[in-house]
Amino acid sequence: MALNVKLRTRTVEVILDQDKAEEIYSLGVKLAGASASGGVSEAGGNPIATGFAEQIEQLRKDAKKDTLVLELEALPFSKWQAVVRENTVTKGDYAGMQDQFGLVSTAIPQMLKSATLGGKPLPEEDMSADALHDLFGQLTDGQFTPLWEAVRDLNTSRADPKAASDLALTVLRKD
Repeated sequence: MALNVKLRTRTVEVILDQDKAEEIYSLGVKLAGASASGGVSEAGGNPIATGFAEQIEQLRKDAKKDTLVLELEALPFSKWQAVVRENTVTKGDYAGMQDQFGLVSTAIPQMLKSATLGGKPLPEEDMSADALHDLFGQLTDGQFTPLWEAVRDLNTSRADPKAASDLALTVLRKD
């Protein structure tokens, strides 16, 4: 029997059409405002919030053909540490700081389990480290941020269940 670690995964969607992505974001801000203000009708719903939600869903459907979907898997510790070392500034005013673009561009090709665009698998040449690096260089901050957050969250978890297990045993023994 071989022992295997089950690494966490996350699916990240990036709408490559910046206009559609920004329109969805803008509607999201309006939806949050409408939801927070109440505005409940006699029928019990918030028609303004519902309208914004419907517009967002329609835009998401319209953007499907331009939506890149990446399924990412956390890197084993040694691979993640190599990525961090490779993308940590060693000289100058920013020594010790991590290059977020470098981390993402280096990590994602190694973390990539699958990639689709418009629901169709990406060709191998579009999933290469060079192709992904070029693509990431074209993204806005809003498009890039979900990638950075996924890489960071998947690889920097401090999940150690021992403390929680010990506490649970302590609580259970008291009863």
